[in-house]
Amino acid sequence: MLYFREIVGVISKLVAILPQNLQTDKQQEKMKYIIKTFLLLTITSQFAFAQEQLPILKTNKIIISIKEGNSDYKDSWTIAPEVKPDVFVTQKFTGTQIITFYSDIDSISFTVKPNKHYDFIILLNGKDKAYTQISTDRKQNPSLEPKLFYTRLKNTNQVADTIPFTLGKDNRIHIKGKINNSDTLDFLFDTGANSCVITSSIINQKVNLTIDGSAENGGADGKAVVGTSSKNTIEINDLKWENVSILSIDYQKPSFDAVLGWIAFENKIIEIDYEKNVIIIHQSLPQLSSEYSKLEFKLIEGLPYVKLKLIINGKESETWFDYDTGSDGMLVVGQKFAKENFFNNELKQIGTTTSVGSTGKEIISKIVMLPKLKIGDFEMYQIPLNIQQQEIENVEYNENIGNKILKRFNTIIDFKNNYIYLKPNSLFYAPMLRN
Repeated sequence: MLYFREIVGVISKLVAILPQNLQTDKQQEKMKYIIKTFLLLTITSQFAFAQEQLPILKTNKIIISIKEGNSDYKDSWTIAPEVKPDVFVTQKFTGTQIITFYSDIDSISFTVKPNKHYDFIILLNGKDKAYTQISTDRKQNPSLEPKLFYTRLKNTNQVADTIPFTLGKDNRIHIKGKINNSDTLDFLFDTGANSCVITSSIINQKVNLTIDGSAENGGADGKAVVGTSSKNTIEINDLKWENVSILSIDYQKPSFDAVLGWIAFENKIIEIDYEKNVIIIHQSLPQLSSEYSKLEFKLIEGLPYVKLKLIINGKESETWFDYDTGSDGMLVVGQKFAKENFFNNELKQIGTTTSVGSTGKEIISKIVMLPKLKIGDFEMYQIPLNIQQQEIENVEYNENIGNKILKRFNTIIDFKNNYIYLKPNSLFYAPMLRN
């Protein structure tokens, strides 16, 4: 293929050798125009041909996974055919790095070097082309946050790591830890968060921390831009996370100082024992008794969701619920799901409730009594259900199961293979409407 500079040279030469005996200047100009038009069309077709020769990744889903070096980002990239090109910026690295994009049916890998770009096409359903570019430009902000890995503060040969916790009066998991060598802080362990968070009010009061960026944060009540702080250190028990990016959120009257999201244990297997009040981090799945029920979970917008069945008069309504240990509530559905399944008419209202999400907006819900809930192999009866009265702007997935229900099961979450194992514990029959 001719390069642009070479083609310009060809145009100049052809114009220069136009026949000198053409009758008029007008005829000469016309001939020049014809030659330039022809050659420019040739350039356009050659560039189009070059695009068609780009490597192709096939997919049947709009969500793509990425492996960047040793870090695996499952369901982390939403393809955008309307953006040309749609640029993925890597983390900073030296030497070479292997970047792999993989879909439900295909994968493609590039060995990349710093300050380069690599183009390819993601082909959705065999027809829609998303022109995609990998950029290793060190001056650009990476598209994905660096993965979190913890190290042990003490040398030990133990296979598993243990973190003690307290089940608070708010029904949530509270653990003790530090940020940047602070005094002891109260962390929530929140499977409904895919980041680490600090309460804004304690910055430079309890914790020395610098806000040096911003990001869009999605909560139950919508989305908002919040401040971020990079390169922090978190210590919990004998474990240490470095180079942690932390969101700053102005929670209203929080019962905690900070939030440890599930990503702190990505590619791990964690056991939450509500009777012994410990979280155990396993490297492999422990031996499980037949008392456990196995549920598949999938990541939706970076959060684990499980499929639950809500049963009214023998009719089952099934959908995906955010598995949220950071919620102090029970069961929540959005107004869209309620309308589609006639919950508004079939279930008697027993009260109302108002909650506030991370953006500070109020969510008004009516409380009804759900006759039966099926979670895995287990059935629960007479479950208070919150039905949001309005759809939340910019929130597509409204359904949520909180820790007032989840605390009733000793739980193993396999973040390696996307499974959750549940076993009823001594809290299983505790009253729903009290604590």
